[in-house]
Amino acid sequence: MKENSSTQKVCSFYVSNMHFATMILPFVNKQEEEKRKIVTFFENDFTTNIELVLSRIIILEERKKELLNINWKNTDIIKYINIEKILKTQLNKNNENIIIVNGNTDYINNVNECIERYLEKNSKKIDAKNIKIINFYEVGSFNENIKEILDKHDLIFNTSGEHRIEDIFDGYKKMEKKVNA
Repeated sequence: MKENSSTQKVCSFYVSNMHFATMILPFVNKQEEEKRKIVTFFENDFTTNIELVLSRIIILEERKKELLNINWKNTDIIKYINIEKILKTQLNKNNENIIIVNGNTDYINNVNECIERYLEKNSKKIDAKNIKIINFYEVGSFNENIKEILDKHDLIFNTSGEHRIEDIFDGYKKMEKKVNA
């Protein structure tokens, strides 16, 4: 995706559904306060975990309602048309958008391919620079080498925010793609 647009891709790793909920809520809250649009694609339903975390923190009821209005349910991505419909109706063409993808490696790859295809198809309507995709991988559920996942992303997200991958993984160096002459 990076070669075709300036969409930023971020990866993150979590150990449980509750860890994901506690990690994502402060980030999403801040993004919404800064008027960024949140669009989600989840393989599994996170509603219960999100509601539980929100019930245990001190936050204005109005903010809780706004956060619960985000789609925390699973998204059926069997057809490209499903993803295209969601992006068409939910992406904000004039502001920044955060697309959160959570699932197994195949799910994440399929959603990312559909997003890329949608952005290429609508490049005159949507500025790819206004889109950040954050892919969340559950530790232990991906079948790729972690370096392969890191190589596909620009940054890494953890509980303290977004960071350069090199700052989190000592000695990490992104593999350069070889161009055949």
